[in-house]
Amino acid sequence: MRRKFLVLTGLAVTLLMCTSAVEAHLCNDVFAQAQDNLAVKVDVRDGQLRISEEASFRVYLLNTMDRNIVSIKLEVVSEEFKAEVTPSSDWDNYPSLKTTNKGGEKVYFDVKLKRKPDVPDGRYEIGLRLYNGRNRDQIFKTVDLESAAGAHRLENKSQIQVDGDINREEWGDAYLCTGFFEYIKKGRYFENRKAEHQPRFRVSASEKYLYGMLGFVGGKDAEKDVATLYVASSSDAEPVKVQFDRIRGNVECEGDASRIKIAKSEQSRGEVLECRIPRDMLGIEDTDEFYVNFSRSVRKNGEEQVSYWRGNKFSVTNPVVYDKFVQAW
Repeated sequence: MRRKFLVLTGLAVTLLMCTSAVEAHLCNDVFAQAQDNLAVKVDVRDGQLRISEEASFRVYLLNTMDRNIVSIKLEVVSEEFKAEVTPSSDWDNYPSLKTTNKGGEKVYFDVKLKRKPDVPDGRYEIGLRLYNGRNRDQIFKTVDLESAAGAHRLENKSQIQVDGDINREEWGDAYLCTGFFEYIKKGRYFENRKAEHQPRFRVSASEKYLYGMLGFVGGKDAEKDVATLYVASSSDAEPVKVQFDRIRGNVECEGDASRIKIAKSEQSRGEVLECRIPRDMLGIEDTDEFYVNFSRSVRKNGEEQVSYWRGNKFSVTNPVVYDKFVQAW
């Protein structure tokens, strides 16, 4: 008998992006902070969860706020599935969730789904509702998995030439990483603030190399302008860091930096760098999926501003907050 499957897409999720409403958030409001700085990731291969009658997966959490969450619980929201949710056995002090700046680490819930009788194959919304265990009406975050951002698929772009000539045909379908935020202390608390100047960093790949086009928007008259790329082979791996200095036009990393090719674009007045990094330097030569993050540090008039694509100062080196990239070839 042929088995039928229900396919749900978009399940590799990291929701750290602030909305425009962040400016109105009170920095001492724990629920407002959680909307911006509670990382939620369902990590399944290639961003798809395939269900016959039953399926199991983990929902990872990382608290990157400036305080602990006293009590947090998870509810699966679905009309088509029954769900069983169990916290991991090694979750210390469940249901509390310690912040990373006080030593908190990634924790997870095990989720088991069972399709209800007479539910046909198809696409269905499944939500994750994270709420205060002491008051179910107080919501930290609700994630709609069907519409949430998932894994980003990369085409084979072996034809990219790192020569400083920004060619639309080469970079047109590379993934754009923008929407950077600063994490700024206000009194006793921190708040997210959209970076004044948004970098426009693009990512592409081939079988041998990871490529980047780094647009350092707003870097005029800067005394320092450095982008850091973080790449991890899994959500549990230690990320490899590569730093690109726009002003000096050089690159720093562990290992032989001469193997990394960079070129500054003269047509952009030097605000754009192209780069090519051997995948073996990043530890992703033998995998078709990997995790990426960026930060940028700019100093003008003696004042330094640091912005993050994913996460903040407490989590920028933790791959659980990164986005996932999957090779499509």
